[in-house]
Amino acid sequence: MLDLLWLLLPVAAASGWYAARRTTRKKTNSSECFPFMSNRYIRGLNYLLNEQQDKALEVFIEMVEVDSETVETHLVLGNLFRRRGEVDRAIRIHQNLIARPNLERGQKVQALLELGRDYMKAGLLDRAEGVFNELISLGAETSEPYRLLRDLYEQEREWERAIETAQKYEKYRKKSQNEIIAQYYCEIAESDEEQGAIASAAATARKAQGFNKNNVRANLILARCEIKNGEYKRAIKHLSSALDQNPSFFPVILPTVKEVFAKTGKSGALEKFLLQASKIYDGPSLINAQTDLLIEQSRIAEAREILENQLAIKKFTPELIRRYTNLIGGEQVTSVPGSLSRAINVMAELEHEEFSYRCKNCGFEAMSLFWHCPSCNHWNTVHPKDNWMERH
Repeated sequence: MLDLLWLLLPVAAASGWYAARRTTRKKTNSSECFPFMSNRYIRGLNYLLNEQQDKALEVFIEMVEVDSETVETHLVLGNLFRRRGEVDRAIRIHQNLIARPNLERGQKVQALLELGRDYMKAGLLDRAEGVFNELISLGAETSEPYRLLRDLYEQEREWERAIETAQKYEKYRKKSQNEIIAQYYCEIAESDEEQGAIASAAATARKAQGFNKNNVRANLILARCEIKNGEYKRAIKHLSSALDQNPSFFPVILPTVKEVFAKTGKSGALEKFLLQASKIYDGPSLINAQTDLLIEQSRIAEAREILENQLAIKKFTPELIRRYTNLIGGEQVTSVPGSLSRAINVMAELEHEEFSYRCKNCGFEAMSLFWHCPSCNHWNTVHPKDNWMERH
């Protein structure tokens, strides 16, 4: 209640000032010149003190008559309520503004924009869509309705309409939407892929590449489509392109790489791929993949050498230490006490339980990859965490 009191008191003061200003014009010698003696003002404060916030809000809105001098006061109040999560109150204020016949065109546009934002915050997406389309039909000289409508279609996962709106927004704002549009096409392609429409998924992924040739996601989709079609060489080509486009996505690309080479049965080709990858990427997941392959081929000494080289340059992770102790334990059991080995295994397990992905824009962390950050709503900002623990 105290939070709301501090929120409404400035509005009450503004209401009192405005009431005084209006009254002074009519009766300069009247006691009505003093807003703090106004019955309505006192009634509003009483409502506040008695925790009847809705009635207090109505009184103060009535006191601040809507004209060209007070529209901003209403807009600020409405926005404050929306930010506090009290969307119903924000909607009421903005609807009250729009209903006034004396609003200037620019003021009406701003009030409609805020009402649309209120509806989006409340999850009333159909109403928000109607408001933004109304603004566009009014010829509002702002790109905001297009941007907000694009974001709305994102929420509704109406990707075709999101693409259309993003293109209109681009024309109005003169700001490229190619990267976002490419992600929309990837969303459609992945939906087609899940439904078994492989040809359609591949065609749509290529459309994504037409808007952003460096889209890692599109190449991953195309690689999976080629695997389903038995075109393993083409799949490898797409995976290589994805790695070149953004080496930091190696941990995301790796499972599909392993799948391709498992189907071809060419472990030598996988080893060659990993060697090429090491020229542009040196994260722990690459070292783990190399040692896994060597151990599968019973090339224990080579696997141990790779791990020892990493430790020598002071790069390690609990998982790397676990692998190393397992290797030397296999050669000479007494060299690794059982209690130490168990402790190292626990450390490695904890490492696997940590968040694997982080958004570079807002810091959001997750166990799985999101192409669209759920926290800040940016596209392609969530990247794998594949870092060494360096000893200084």
